Amino acid sequence: MFDARICSYPGCRTYVSKPFSTCFHHSDQKDKALILEHLKKILSERTIVKDVTIVGGDFENLDISGTHIRASNFSFSTFRNCNFSSSRVSTSFFDMCIFINCSFDDLHARYTVFSGSNIQKCAFTGSTMVNCNFMGIDSIDNDFSGSDLYFSNFSMSRIIRTSFEDCNLKRVNFRASAIRDVSFRYSNPEEAFFHKEEL
Repeated sequence: MFDARICSYPGCRTYVSKPFSTCFHHSDQKDKALILEHLKKILSERTIVKDVTIVGGDFENLDISGTHIRASNFSFSTFRNCNFSSSRVSTSFFDMCIFINCSFDDLHARYTVFSGSNIQKCAFTGSTMVNCNFMGIDSIDNDFSGSDLYFSNFSMSRIIRTSFEDCNLKRVNFRASAIRDVSFRYSNPEEAFFHKEEL
């Protein structure tokens, strides 16, 4: 699992970003550049990335397609125009993140947390996202079509202009969510959990 040491900056309770004793946010600009350069090197040289912690990172035009990310923490990070297509993600944290115009097509994710994230204009088509936590997200103009979302949790979310067409929604939790202009065509919403007035 990722390094659970706490940042040495006074009052900060965030995890450190290796190899430094501070979190990404409290690293100076030189150290931030080294952390991101190290991550990009790992991504270019390996197909498996594990035990990485970059809390509050800022990523743009990053291509990590086909990568396997395990036991890593990217909480509170921002991803713009990034490509996660055909990647595998397991037991990792992307909570409270911002995703804008990113591709997750054919993503295979299990036991991964996206809760509290703001997700806009992203594609998750043809993905398998089993037992993932999307609780409390803002989902606007996204496409989950053709995906297996078995046992994932979208409760207490704001879901607007998002497509769930031809999806497996068995045991997916949408309770207490604000759902507007959402398509469930060819899916099985009767096997998901809604408040009666939401469907």
